[in-house]
Amino acid sequence: MTRRALITGAEGFVGKTLAAHLQRAKWQVVRAALSGLPGAIACDVTRPEQVRAAVKQAGAVTHVFHLAAVSFLPDATQDPVGAFRVNCEGVVHLIAAVREFAPEARLIYVGSADAYGPPQALPVTEEHPLRPNNPYGISKAAADHYCAYCARAFDLDIVRVRPFNHSGPGQDPRFVLPAFARQIAEIEAELAPPRVRVGNLDAKRDFLHVNDVARAYELIALRGETGAVYNVCSGKARSIAAALDGLCAQAAVPIAIAPDPARMRPVDVPEVYGSHDKLTRDTGWTPQTPFEQLLDDLLRHWRAATRA
Repeated sequence: MTRRALITGAEGFVGKTLAAHLQRAKWQVVRAALSGLPGAIACDVTRPEQVRAAVKQAGAVTHVFHLAAVSFLPDATQDPVGAFRVNCEGVVHLIAAVREFAPEARLIYVGSADAYGPPQALPVTEEHPLRPNNPYGISKAAADHYCAYCARAFDLDIVRVRPFNHSGPGQDPRFVLPAFARQIAEIEAELAPPRVRVGNLDAKRDFLHVNDVARAYELIALRGETGAVYNVCSGKARSIAAALDGLCAQAAVPIAIAPDPARMRPVDVPEVYGSHDKLTRDTGWTPQTPFEQLLDDLLRHWRAATRA
């Protein structure tokens, strides 16, 4: 059977990684992107006519991976209307287009563990209630609920995923791990003072390498249960301080730490980590990339980018 995937948000960090992964696995890949990606179908998910055109132009797809989103929490906080239009309204438009042009395709909706909100128990499982505490998480939870509704109401093959934190080369440096790696690379190149600006270092998060995330999405597409929801996570909590220590230990020069009030979040959760037991049971997926390798890859990427 020929596997043909449409990826929305294909210009993004995870979209590019997933497309490359699927192509290596001999999938046919059709990209839909907001702008600026050669060979991609232009698609603003807030415009229903563009979404319909993209799904129609994609042809006989077997799978649709919906990654298009406002994914940076401060952006959603500053412009909640824009975040809701992309993260919620975009899902409504996409499902309508899939029903019209690709009703037999499997839709993999990429949500977020932020939809859970502050954890009531750890590790967070898929049965944890959705009680988000910020505009980004609220928008993703609303779209998650809509996908569950459409799967039942219209008998669509929709699988929801809730990824926890993930990173890797190419991620926007506004996110915490690439922000650290970029600053260290610039300090080594004598482009910045020898101080890394930081936010809350005490927070503990569940980090995955983006390559493991792309592999999880493919396995969910192939082996996941229709109507199910899956956490994509490492199952371990690591402090932001430990991540920074790991990066600084590789630095070629001494580095000081400088707290930056602008990097502090008004509402933060002390510790979050998830359980991937359901994903492992249904698909056989387990994390394969050590956290130390993630840090190495980030620092290597930013050192090369700084020299370029």
